[in-house]
Amino acid sequence: MWDMVQKRYWTVLPFSAVKHFPHLKLAPSGVVPQAACRPRPIMDYTFNDVNQGSLPVAPTAAMQFGFTLQRLLQCIAYANPSLGPPLLLKLDLSEGYYRVRLSPQATLELATLLPHPSGGRPLIGIPLSLPMGWRDSPPYFCAFTETAVDLTNTALANCAPSTPHPLEHASQHSPHTPIQEPTYHLSTVFPPTPGAHLAPLAYSDVYIDDFIGLAQIPCHTDTLRHLLHNISRIFRCDTPASDPPTRKQVISASKLLLGDGAWSTQNTILGWHIDTAVGTLALPPPKRDRLVTLLQSFAPLTHTSRRRWYSLLRELRHLSYAIRGSKHLFSILQHVLVDQPRATRLKLSPLVKSTLLSWQRLANTLATSPVPIASLVPRAPHYVGLVDASGAGCGDVWFPTTFAPSQTAFVFRMPFPQHIQNNLVSASNPSGTITNSDLELAAIVMGAHLLHSAVSIPHLMIYVGSDNTSAVSWCSKGSTTSNGPNAFLLHLLAQLTNQCGISIQPIFVHGVTNSLPTSAPAPFIYQCRPSANTFNWHTRTCLCGSCSTPLTP
Repeated sequence: MWDMVQKRYWTVLPFSAVKHFPHLKLAPSGVVPQAACRPRPIMDYTFNDVNQGSLPVAPTAAMQFGFTLQRLLQCIAYANPSLGPPLLLKLDLSEGYYRVRLSPQATLELATLLPHPSGGRPLIGIPLSLPMGWRDSPPYFCAFTETAVDLTNTALANCAPSTPHPLEHASQHSPHTPIQEPTYHLSTVFPPTPGAHLAPLAYSDVYIDDFIGLAQIPCHTDTLRHLLHNISRIFRCDTPASDPPTRKQVISASKLLLGDGAWSTQNTILGWHIDTAVGTLALPPPKRDRLVTLLQSFAPLTHTSRRRWYSLLRELRHLSYAIRGSKHLFSILQHVLVDQPRATRLKLSPLVKSTLLSWQRLANTLATSPVPIASLVPRAPHYVGLVDASGAGCGDVWFPTTFAPSQTAFVFRMPFPQHIQNNLVSASNPSGTITNSDLELAAIVMGAHLLHSAVSIPHLMIYVGSDNTSAVSWCSKGSTTSNGPNAFLLHLLAQLTNQCGISIQPIFVHGVTNSLPTSAPAPFIYQCRPSANTFNWHTRTCLCGSCSTPLTP
């Protein structure tokens, strides 16, 4: 607190000097441990109802950091590959929240109690700038940082000329600035569209107080200069003579010396290791080791606390972004909470332990299997298909798009075994264990697997239409709260995604328009050239000459 008083971010007064102010409110204080620096002070403004009583006038729309990583990955994926890999940099604000001043009236509402010696005078800390712990500190602060980024992107879009910045030279002096030639071209996954994506990439973004630059040569210098100048415009970067010597520059000079601000094809951004030359996203080694250790700690357990289980699910949800297929492995883990809604100690069944073992196998491959950025961003499909299912069987039809290397269409139809039909829930069999939605999901999984086995396309992207909302939702979210057939089907989908590198985008198609999958005879698969218009859907025969006889599965 004394350090922040010296920097004029806080002031400390005896309680007797401020107790007569009518708007004075007092909150308890604490600290948040930090990995690489001293603990950060935080105030509990829920204790005195300041958070609950604050009027909702803060610019909450300024908090756009929830999709920062997704925006960056899309920019990398859609950049013109002929101009080389995009370069990355990051800039960190020093003491970010404290750069935004408070009005005098607000300071008393956000005052805090400070520890004092026994028998000494009670001391009150009064913030002069945004404190941590106040509900409205993030939106007010993000309004400043997002404005700096908006000004930068506007200048880059308008090709505004840039001038050197005092920190520009210092930011590039780092011993760790690898700039590599691309070893994997995203153009193999994103074929260039004529007349599109020709200009070099020049973009900036921000996550709270972490500014990120993304550019291709020769636009990287202008991107850095505009970003530095606009941060200076929003926050006071100069050091007047009246400032105390303890006051730091807005952009952290110590982090610049460690490599922040230096352009590179490899960088750790928002806790993820991004390699634009190879086109991959990976977990940094500390996070990877933490995940392995966390999963191993649950291996010998048969029971665990509800709080610890929630903590595990949050951790896995966060890290699943960089683990291919793990999105579909949450159903059985979530069902533990549904099955034991009031238990303080949760029982971990053998099925749950088996699912955690699947997670552990995926975690052990993270060091050698980073996630391709191409699989994490929206892109045009190689194949578009329709699936449908009933108690009797299921069927798929797949049509290639212009992005598919070959122009081969596929149709298949398969009856379900009798024991599956006998277990289907119906009016005459209400005690069945399989629903029609389960069969619809099975059609999606089987159709994707059969298509992948028939074509050899790296990072295969398919759009699949289904008239079952439950199956589309399960496939899209990747999980259910059940441990029934749908959970096991999603587990199979996780294996398909992880081992085969396939990406599936489910789409709801109204039932009356979804008649193609079940209009072909079983149990054959047809192959034909759709451009020749040789497949007759009325007679369900192919007259192209090369497959007039149905091919066996």
